[in-house]
Amino acid sequence: MSAMRETTLGWLIEHERTVRWECEVAPLGHNGQVDLGRLAKAKGGTFSLANRRPACKIPGCPGRVRFVDRSSMWARPLDTITDRDEAYWEYEAAFRKRMASAGWEIQSGYWFSPDRVEHR
Repeated sequence: MSAMRETTLGWLIEHERTVRWECEVAPLGHNGQVDLGRLAKAKGGTFSLANRRPACKIPGCPGRVRFVDRSSMWARPLDTITDRDEAYWEYEAAFRKRMASAGWEIQSGYWFSPDRVEHR
């Protein structure tokens, strides 16, 4: 079975998977359960969550979310692009540029909004 098939809404529903969305800016505070049934009604069962990056649902957050299968002890990202792919690094560079242009900064490995940035 291909990894891409395992990211379609139909497959995820059929196999009773638990999928969550997690923001790349604040994954611990910005996350939630994906309503696979509702999404499948809107997009269809062949719609894939792989490599999708919709906007974060938290008001004011400039982040994008990724989808993770949390059906077992080990979370499985629903992406087919990894850090071995050029597309991954292109996305990361564009993301950092977008965040910096909005005034966000990385400090100690975490993103901080313009109103929380600590200047040295």
